[in-house]
Amino acid sequence: MKKVTRYFTIVLALLVTSAIGPQLLAAGSSSSYSGDRVVFESKKTFDQVNSALESLVAKNGMMIMAQVDQGKMLTMTGLKLNAKLYLIGNPTVGKQLFEQDHGVGLYVPLRVFVFTDEKGKTHVSYDKASAQLGQFENEKVKMVAQMLDQKLEGLASMAVQ
Repeated sequence: MKKVTRYFTIVLALLVTSAIGPQLLAAGSSSSYSGDRVVFESKKTFDQVNSALESLVAKNGMMIMAQVDQGKMLTMTGLKLNAKLYLIGNPTVGKQLFEQDHGVGLYVPLRVFVFTDEKGKTHVSYDKASAQLGQFENEKVKMVAQMLDQKLEGLASMAVQ
């Protein structure tokens, strides 16, 4: 039960910052959309973007539930790569989703990926929650997912600034 509560707190925090994203986009961050995948480019280093993202998640009532340093793992194969996957959420918001359909657990907590491309540019990427959760065909899930889209956009755009 404590894990569920923590998850929903994270999702709620994502919702709180949702109104900030569009303002930051207007301020000049670079983003692209490929279907339901969103990618923000940064002039910051990989470490700076990770640090900013971690700080923003905490400041916005969310939590990092897990992180996977994919770059570190891939060094075992000889590939040198900066890549880190975060699972972020808010237990209070998660509760709202799980009350509607337990199957949402496949998509929440949300995944945010920070990586450096071949040219050395750092990016923050995620799939829109509305795309992942839209399949549940539930109005309450749809509403929460749309709020999460805004929340993620705000977090990602602030992290790359």
